[in-house]
Amino acid sequence: MQKHLLKYKAMQSRAAATIAAYAISCASFQVLAFGTENDIEQTPLVSEFKKLDINHDSKLSREEAAQDKDLVGKFAQADSNKDGVLNAKEYGNFKSAVQQKRVGTFLNDSTVTAKVKAELLKDVGMKGMEISVETYKGQVILSGFVETDQQIHRAVEIASGVRGVQSVKNSLVVKG
Repeated sequence: MQKHLLKYKAMQSRAAATIAAYAISCASFQVLAFGTENDIEQTPLVSEFKKLDINHDSKLSREEAAQDKDLVGKFAQADSNKDGVLNAKEYGNFKSAVQQKRVGTFLNDSTVTAKVKAELLKDVGMKGMEISVETYKGQVILSGFVETDQQIHRAVEIASGVRGVQSVKNSLVVKG
């Protein structure tokens, strides 16, 4: 039991460190988005913008912007001044928001994974260390081996009860 407690504490420490690292990187995106014009000229987003700006007019047409997968179908949303083209600031603001959302989704998924794993470890009837937990956009995937069908049902029940879980895919297998 003490062995499982040590593994659990080590997992908690790693999860906390990962969450902190991603929170810092998320804050970095915000700093880039609110820099001065000289700062913006030095960002990777400006470099991307210049590559897309085929005619070098410092604006992106819908056709030029279509080369960026994040802008496909979202040009109007990125065009904040509604002039039919994107300037570097509009492009940078839109791309920063997209990147922040991706980081946020990853942080949420990491948090959900850690919470599900912690709940499995807390449950007396579960051998949580033999169950792998992965999360993608709120969908939890449970895999690994358990000893009984009841443990499979209990694992799904535990995972389903964690805040942030949208659905649970059960890939657990009974040993034997």
